[in-house]
Amino acid sequence: MIITGLTITALSGLAIAAIGLMYLLAPRAAATSFGLTDIPESSSTPWLRVKGVRDATCGVVAGVLLLTAPLETIGGAVLAFALIPLGDAATVLASGGSRLAAWCIHAPTALLMIVGAALLIVGSR
Repeated sequence: MIITGLTITALSGLAIAAIGLMYLLAPRAAATSFGLTDIPESSSTPWLRVKGVRDATCGVVAGVLLLTAPLETIGGAVLAFALIPLGDAATVLASGGSRLAAWCIHAPTALLMIVGAALLIVGSR
């Protein structure tokens, strides 16, 4: 149970850090997979890089937690981090973006993170 939770946490952290780097290095290309369909050409690049910083930082924080924190703390942090993909799904749906991206990328990511967090929290007791 704990190994599965730690694996989910590690893979989630690596994935979001990689996504963050993609948004920093190639923001317009990375944005096509997010699910928003109306991204203005002229002013969006700085905002996309803001997303990249957020995502890369979340990945780094996950790594720091894995190396330094007790299991229950890691689980609580991953549970809190799951709000990000939930918010992403809600944003995509509310803006008329890709329902496929919302329900097949962002929502499952949140669910997987919640499962990983639960495994760590329950396993630490």
